[in-house]
Amino acid sequence: MYVQFNKIFHDLLNAYGDLEKPDFHFVMKSYRSLKYQSVLNDISSLFNITDHTDLNYDVCISIQIEHCKKTSFLYLSLVSTYAFLCHGDKVITCNNDALYQEFSDLINILYSYDFILLNKDELLYEFDIDTSQFDSENKKASVLALLFSFGLSI
Repeated sequence: MYVQFNKIFHDLLNAYGDLEKPDFHFVMKSYRSLKYQSVLNDISSLFNITDHTDLNYDVCISIQIEHCKKTSFLYLSLVSTYAFLCHGDKVITCNNDALYQEFSDLINILYSYDFILLNKDELLYEFDIDTSQFDSENKKASVLALLFSFGLSI
């Protein structure tokens, strides 16, 4: 799925307000919304999950999933309905046919809640934004950082 980066930028502005003076009040409001609770309930009906969410540092819900004797992680952005899934050291996309099939039920749940599953290239895309207001000096304003966490790497 091709993601338009101007849509992501628009979603960032809607969530943070002003990127030079970001307002993080949206984080708790999003986290407590029924949409996220419902999607998490549906996912937990299929998989054994552990919530590793840390809203002090991240703007995403971080879920650990045990599947096929490997640990996978699902990240749901609280900025808007963006997500990505890592299995081992791979970001799962439609291009990872075998992995995509293993997680098709999970991915279908995400799609049913209108989440957009981002691939590695989309996550690494960088905006020309000063990130010092995000308490992350010398860090790049990637989609990964702004939608999920400056502490994540892929």
